[in-house]
Amino acid sequence: MKKKLWLTGLVLVSLFCFVSSAFAADGWASVSDTSGTPYNLTGGAAGSTVTVTTAASFNSYAISSTPYVIQISGTIDLSSISNHTVYVKSNKTIVGIGTSPTIYGHLDIKNGVSNIIISRLNINYNANEGSEDPWTDGITIQDASHHIWINHCNIYNSPDGLIDIGNASDFVTVSWCKFYYETGIYNTDHHFTNLIGSSDTEYGDRGKLHITFHHNWWAERCRGRMPRVRFGQVHIYNNYYGCTGNDYCIHPGKEAQLRIESNYFYQVDEPIDEPNASALVYSMGNFTSGCTGIHYIPNSEVFTPPYSYNLNPGNLIKNIVMAGAGADGIEPDITPPAVPTGLTAEANETKVILDWDDNTESDLAGYNIYHSLTPGTGYSKLNGTTLLTDSNFVDIYIIYGRKFYYVVTAVDTSSNASVYSNEVSAIPRIYGDFVIDQTVNTKDIGYFSDLWLVNDCDATADMDIDDDCTVNFLEFAAMAENWLMQYNP
Repeated sequence: MKKKLWLTGLVLVSLFCFVSSAFAADGWASVSDTSGTPYNLTGGAAGSTVTVTTAASFNSYAISSTPYVIQISGTIDLSSISNHTVYVKSNKTIVGIGTSPTIYGHLDIKNGVSNIIISRLNINYNANEGSEDPWTDGITIQDASHHIWINHCNIYNSPDGLIDIGNASDFVTVSWCKFYYETGIYNTDHHFTNLIGSSDTEYGDRGKLHITFHHNWWAERCRGRMPRVRFGQVHIYNNYYGCTGNDYCIHPGKEAQLRIESNYFYQVDEPIDEPNASALVYSMGNFTSGCTGIHYIPNSEVFTPPYSYNLNPGNLIKNIVMAGAGADGIEPDITPPAVPTGLTAEANETKVILDWDDNTESDLAGYNIYHSLTPGTGYSKLNGTTLLTDSNFVDIYIIYGRKFYYVVTAVDTSSNASVYSNEVSAIPRIYGDFVIDQTVNTKDIGYFSDLWLVNDCDATADMDIDDDCTVNFLEFAAMAENWLMQYNP
């Protein structure tokens, strides 16, 4: 139900309600194809749960053809394993338990394996071993491997990439991870974190590399590739970039399609690098603070994700991700309220009257209303720091004869905000121009005479200058004063 009153709201309190994350894959890893057919990514759930504390034991279970949930306890140094690498086979869950579960070494997911979950781990290539192979990743996904979920990990110090994905691999989600490099780590010129597609000539990647990055934190000393993408359809949303001193963040490479939504870029250079001529980029709702090298990149038509996801406003993402990302992170309640519907705008010569449908969530705190002189961008919040508690507002901060554009968001008691509603517009106009043709003339007389002396507040609202719920001689005089007056909006 819509209401016709506008009231002051309650003060917005910055508060996150923390909850444990549900152990279920999302993003591209949760679907079987680009039409959105679900994929039941279970990892090793069909097999036994084992706890490992040595490299040999971990390697034995990870390379087995049998499903396992492999719990990592303590620190496992893979320097005793050939190439410091464990080649993970299908149907595995590798999850940390206890205090600071850590793998020193390299996890390689290759040769078409699938259904793998890696979670709650620290993965760090041992600095004492790194000089023997300066081109080793933390995790490599390659050779048409698919349906991989990497969630809540700290991945750091690996001298090549931290997670690299290529060679026709597909349907991967990387979520709630923290990427960084410590000081004094070798190969400092190559602190590039996430390479998607290894070469401009790797044409087997066409139609593959469907990857989601969400709620990740690129932190200190990450220089680039956050990610760098060739060929893939990559969804990058609600991530935090806090890697001051970097070279660039996201790079759209050859034939890439990138959907970049509501990320937070803090004091970084080139949040989105200039794209390759064949790349397509859609960027919306991203927030920048103290950044340099911001390029104007016109939006292109890209893929629409075939899965559902909750998108929080970019300006809230820094605190959300810093609290929740990494091996020990606890995800806050980030489910936003429903997007308000039914927004309308009606203008007269002094104000714009806005109204929208009530949201019915039990934890709704209120609404924010925004306007702009430019469609689709440049919105300014009209209600300050106080939320609106009713689904209506009157904008008196208008310019006579200029078109204003409006959107509204809903905010819950955990400070989660919906994305923008539908956009509407209105032009504050001359009193008497009821047909809105920029002239007060005989066309308007019919509208006016139909309500002459009608005593009905709702029916006369558009004409009733003195708000006495009656169209009478006062309104007639105002109309007569504007007779044949014109304006150019």
